[in-house]
Amino acid sequence: MRIQSIGIFANPNNEGALAAVSSVYGVARSRGIKCFIDRSFANMEEFSGYETIQEQVPGLMIAIGGDGTILHAAGYAAENDIPILGINFGRIGFLSEIDVEGISDALDAIESEQYRTDKCMMLSCSVNGCAAKDCLNEAVLYRKKFSGVVSITVNVNGIDAGTVSCDGLIVATPTGSTGYSISAGGPVIAPNTDVVIINPICPHTLAFRPIIAPGDSVIELSIKQEGFLGMDGVSTERIVPGDMVRICRSRRSVRFIRLGDRNLYSLIRNKLS
Repeated sequence: MRIQSIGIFANPNNEGALAAVSSVYGVARSRGIKCFIDRSFANMEEFSGYETIQEQVPGLMIAIGGDGTILHAAGYAAENDIPILGINFGRIGFLSEIDVEGISDALDAIESEQYRTDKCMMLSCSVNGCAAKDCLNEAVLYRKKFSGVVSITVNVNGIDAGTVSCDGLIVATPTGSTGYSISAGGPVIAPNTDVVIINPICPHTLAFRPIIAPGDSVIELSIKQEGFLGMDGVSTERIVPGDMVRICRSRRSVRFIRLGDRNLYSLIRNKLS
């Protein structure tokens, strides 16, 4: 893959990550690769005059930060159908592939075709038939207040799957199985498995257990109290009784650059131990 341009995304509030942005920018430019940054850096003196990914779409996206930052960048990468390389600058980093010191070797590997891509499914979420929003990890329907529970009714492909009283409910992709869902007692799903997870958060019953549904399922959720719908922690919508939340596979996907064998189970042991 001939890299002609890259886009660099990071959290502008992370001083360490900003230094990494400058480092990656310098390595790429020394190779004759055109670089664009996110416009969130535009007002910073050290990035004055840099072209942005909002002005030009790069051929490769590089996201520097933790999984939250990479999730933000993944939306842009999916929308523009470009691959993404994650550089870990956070605590866990399930979605990242390398540390910042490995950027030169990573660019070598990509240009010499010594890599593969993982095509990860996304979820499309809409409320009452309005414009849908996509997410890579999970959609979470949760209660408005700190105290009390919400009653969530779940329908899968037109079949009533029951109502559960809980703190909230997660619908996650295989990529998202190592995110919020695993903390809520959900299963680890092997990469590229075509399923979605429906996982209640702190259910007040033993009758409703996590559900593994086919990846092409249409999931409809409704609640009897006010709540919120969160998508990857990036966007949130207020939900009221009578609203219908519809979640299904998105037509978009995210392509992650992988530079070697990836043992998900070893990653979990090492990062969460």
